[in-house]
Amino acid sequence: MLIHELTRHECLEVLARTQLGRLACARGMQPYVVPIYFACKEDWLYSFSVPGQKIDWMRANPLVCVEADQMRREHWATVVVFGRYEELSATSERTFAVNQL
Repeated sequence: MLIHELTRHECLEVLARTQLGRLACARGMQPYVVPIYFACKEDWLYSFSVPGQKIDWMRANPLVCVEADQMRREHWATVVVFGRYEELSATSERTFAVNQL
């Protein structure tokens, strides 16, 4: 098995082809990981959610991490993205984001 680090371009390609990932957030000293569906556009990941634990936690601590895998028979790739949660609350912002995808 050959393991190598993906380039930035390869990471973006994996994210563009992947829809399911795992979101990690933390509150205090407690981590929380939950599966999410997302879309990737340039340097941004977009996801939709109803209010709940992950939204509450990300509002309290916007530092997040998303992990996504792409598996094809014996070949696989894993991408880990560190970022900051940003909530699109205005209708025009959400409409713009959806139309850009």
